[in-house]
Amino acid sequence: MTNSSSFWNETALPLGGILGGFASCLFALGCNLGVLSPAWAQVDPIITNQSYTNDSSGSTLVSETTPKAQDNPTTNLPTGDAPTQVESNQDYELLSQVEQYSESEAAPAIESASENELLSQIEQYSGSQPASAVPTLPENEILSQIEQYSISERPRRRRRSFPRVDSLVDVTPEDWAYDALRTLMNNYRCLAGYGDDTFRGNNNLTRYEFAAALRRCLQRVETIIKNNFDLATEEDLASIERLIEEFEAELAIVKDKVSDQEGRVEFLDNNNFSTTTILRGSANFLLNKVFGERKAVPSGQIPTEDLDTLLTFSGGVQLNFDTSFTGRDLLRTNLRAGRNRDVSLGKLFYRFPVGDRASVYVATTNQSASEFVPVLNPASSISAFASYNPLYDVGAGAGGGIYYQFTDLIGVGVSYYTGSSNSPNPGKGFFNGDFAALSQITFTPSDRLGIALAYTHYYSPQPGSNRNVTNSVGSEFAQLPFGKNTATTSDNLNIVASYQISDRLQVGGWVGYFHASAQSSALVNGLSIPQGSNADIWTWAFTASYNDLIKLGSKLNFIFGMPPKLTDNDISQREDQDTSYHIELSYRYPIADRISITSGGFVTLAPEHNKANNDIWTGLIRVNFSF
Repeated sequence: MTNSSSFWNETALPLGGILGGFASCLFALGCNLGVLSPAWAQVDPIITNQSYTNDSSGSTLVSETTPKAQDNPTTNLPTGDAPTQVESNQDYELLSQVEQYSESEAAPAIESASENELLSQIEQYSGSQPASAVPTLPENEILSQIEQYSISERPRRRRRSFPRVDSLVDVTPEDWAYDALRTLMNNYRCLAGYGDDTFRGNNNLTRYEFAAALRRCLQRVETIIKNNFDLATEEDLASIERLIEEFEAELAIVKDKVSDQEGRVEFLDNNNFSTTTILRGSANFLLNKVFGERKAVPSGQIPTEDLDTLLTFSGGVQLNFDTSFTGRDLLRTNLRAGRNRDVSLGKLFYRFPVGDRASVYVATTNQSASEFVPVLNPASSISAFASYNPLYDVGAGAGGGIYYQFTDLIGVGVSYYTGSSNSPNPGKGFFNGDFAALSQITFTPSDRLGIALAYTHYYSPQPGSNRNVTNSVGSEFAQLPFGKNTATTSDNLNIVASYQISDRLQVGGWVGYFHASAQSSALVNGLSIPQGSNADIWTWAFTASYNDLIKLGSKLNFIFGMPPKLTDNDISQREDQDTSYHIELSYRYPIADRISITSGGFVTLAPEHNKANNDIWTGLIRVNFSF
């Protein structure tokens, strides 16, 4: 093989005109091989770190880094085997000179040369090159960079050829991506890859894509170093510093873009809404049978009429059309069809937030306080009594309410509803007819415990023609303590609590008190009802539920309590003499995601708080379809 110095001595005169350009190429080669500091190559954008790879066609010049961001910000990072496009005539001339004078033995000559030989060749053959052509940096900086990045301080790496990108299989131990991934994952766990468990390291990246990944890794490393500085090695810190210097411009741009995108995402999250109406509905098939002998009668009377005990089969449908205008509000239109086969407007209300803690409800029909204040009943009921204290539903109709969550521990709700808002006749209207005004304070000391105290004021000029004192729950005397046509008011109190014993078991209960007063005089069944007469009504219940029994999504419910009972009345003939008890057990079993079957029953002991009445049993099977 021809010695490099003799080759140049024999061809020095005819090639004198191009020695300057060739010296620049050798200088670039020295930078790439580690003989000279990489910082030199960064000063001049034309000089890039280059290396030779050998293939069957001989030595081919391959670029391993792209120009700086300001030269070509959209250039992809090469994978190590794809030639870079020449950007200017000066680059083209430079490469053509290298191809002319780098015969097949040139690469081995350079590769086998020692560090001192390469430096001496550069000094010998760049004598005609003006000093100004070589980029200069302060001496101390050059020496420190050479000392830091000199090839003499690093073990020589054996050169190997890289396969073409389209021949790589993601990811094998032979790929450069495997080494990069292993290093990052093992040291700092800062790169997770794609959702299909691939890294895709053999794909080309732009400098900005690489900077985005680098930024994420830097954030992870920064966190680790803050917690334990000893975990980061000097080698890692030096590599990180070098990467930051190399991609300083791209990192700054990526940071700005990320901040901008985060702001846009936050804005979209806060303002995302759809005015599309969503249909939600349910259909029920109900098989029902009542067991007993006589129809129940009020206290002091003897039952004589037979009880209807035939098996019945019926069904019903409810359709909810839910619309949101801001993403936080709800306009609901509820349509119902039942036994009478008529479709009617069940509910129509609009709920919207005021600030972060308040919710406002406005309804036009069939709305009650139980729709927007917590009733704290963990059990699901198949009867009217066991759902919650009836004071929540007295005076239901049109109206509205507001619920304000002061803190995580305390929430307060108030409401006003009337059942005669759509009539302009005397004794009717929004404020002149029957109504119920409720206020409730709810305490939630923990995620498992809830306690609420509620007060309701009720008035009806004719309680027998609309919602009565106990909303048709309990005995006849409790519902109408002074008769159907006597104007009546009541002040009602309720204390309710629920507690989650475990993830599956919850218990709860309530105690309610109604104080009714006659606001007019009347004659009822021969009895004189003077204005100002008073009556006291009590009710209570204990509830429990057990979730996921036998199957996930199932629920077992138990309720035991006393339906509303009139315990004291100035009209003594209209008092309940005995005590009724309600016992209920039901079980809901999910057949599919949107199909469930509920079976259960309840018994009322001494109905109407009258021992003369026989116990009445009720059993049912209900299939529910939701969509």
